[in-house]
Parts: sequence; structure tokens; C-alpha cells
Amino acid sequence: MDSIYIISIAGVGCYVVASLLALASLLGVKPRGERVAISMMTVGGVILAGVLVSRGVGLTSLPAFNCFDAMVLYALALSGAYGLWSAYRYTPGIAGILIPYATLLLLCGVSAFRMHGGVPAPVQGPGLMLHVATAYGAFGVFSLASISAVIYLIQDGNLKHKRFGVLWSRLPSLETMDHITSRLIGVAFLLLTISILMGIVLIRRVGGGEEWVLDPKVLATVILWILVAVFVHMRASSDRHGRGIAMVAVFGLGCLLFAFIGVHLVAPSVHSFIQLGLRAGGP
Repeated sequence: MDSIYIISIAGVGCYVVASLLALASLLGVKPRGERVAISMMTVGGVILAGVLVSRGVGLTSLPAFNCFDAMVLYALALSGAYGLWSAYRYTPGIAGILIPYATLLLLCGVSAFRMHGGVPAPVQGPGLMLHVATAYGAFGVFSLASISAVIYLIQDGNLKHKRFGVLWSRLPSLETMDHITSRLIGVAFLLLTISILMGIVLIRRVGGGEEWVLDPKVLATVILWILVAVFVHMRASSDRHGRGIAMVAVFGLGCLLFAFIGVHLVAPSVHSFIQLGLRAGGP
């Protein structure tokens, strides 16, 4: 366990270094180091993915049911979404905000490394893997879209106040960020829909009742799904653009964080990986 913990720290350390390089590239006098930061993030991601696989083998179950695993999966999903988008169309400047955000997630997660996980899911197998994978995929893609919306709002503020300094020159244009946000939210909506449908199938398979249907995390996720659906409808029906749409996407990130973390802090949940993992140490 200690060796895995040390390896985890090394993976998180790679993200910390990547964050510093990305911020220096975004805010420094000369724009350099972003691609190095992305490479360092990739190394950290590979290390942490290996840690999850090792933990999964040791637990003989899906490594997704405690705070550490959940935070790492979320950070890896966001990093993976950014990596796939960069392979499709590299957009300089995004890493300066995205990598520090992913690093904060990991720092929160690594502090819970020795906490107990929640009760294992009542059903295992490919169905659960699909449910979890599409859920985290949706979270990662939607978070990337929301970060793009944050950058849109930053650039919109720079334009309105005529602040044409370092951030204006290093961050992508309004049009680019608007395009990225709208494209990615459509993908997030598809993944989240698949995850919810797969969750319904799993509930029916184990004969679940109201404790699942009325679970606070389920309700919060459904609210997030409705918000994303409204966003997709707004773009498809009237092709809306601009600050208002970006603010909806940023608000959606807040809803995502509440559904992912916040709900566990205010109400008991059968999905809980926090309230059942408050005691550190061994069994």
C-alpha cells in the first residue's frame, strides 16, 4: 500500500509541475512550455491510471467507490477529453486553466488515499463498467466545455474593457471558445444519457426501489442532464451564441460539482464514496 501511495504522489507531482509550466506559459513574459506541460500531465495521467488498475486488482472490484478513486477518475477523464480534443484540433491557452483545475482535483483526492471506500455496487460486470465509464466521460467532456466557456467569458471581459494584454494574446478567440463549448456539450449530453440509461438497467437488474430512484445523487445528476439538454436545445433551435450561453455552461459546471461531490456532503446517498469513507486507516 505504501509503494502505491508513493507512486500516486509521483503522479500528482507530475500534475503539479505541469500546472506550474502551464501557468508560466499562460502568464509569463514569453509563451513557452505549454506542450511540455501537456507532456508532463500525460506522464502523470499514465502513472495514476496504473495506480487505479493496481488498486482494482487488489480490491477485485471496479476502483471507483472511494474519494481518491473518484477524484482521480474525474481528473483523468478531463485530461483524456482534452488530449483527444488536442489531437483533433490543438488550441493553445486552454492548458493554462485546465491543468491547474485537474491538479486541484487530484490534491483533494490524494488526501483521501487511505480512506475506506463505500459499499461495493450490488452488481458488477460490463454493465457497471459502461455506466461508470460513460458517467466519468460525460463529466470530463462537460468540464472541458465549461472551462472553454470560462475562457470565453475572460476574453469577452477583456474585449469589453479593452484589456489587450498577455491573457488576450495567449487565450483563444471568442469564436474558437464558443465553437469548442457547443461541440463538446453535445458529446457530454450523449455520454450522460447513456450513463443514466445504463444506471436504470442496473437498478432494474438488482430489483432496486425508491432508495435508488429518489437518491439525492441520482436526482442531482438528472437535474444536470436537464440543464445540458436545455443547452443543446438552445443551440440547436436558435443557434444562440455569446455570453449568456457561456454563463449557462459555467453554471452547469457548478451543478456537476454538486452532483459529483457536494451532494455527499449534505445528504446520505447510496452512491456515497465520501460519507462511507471518513475513517482513515485499515479495517
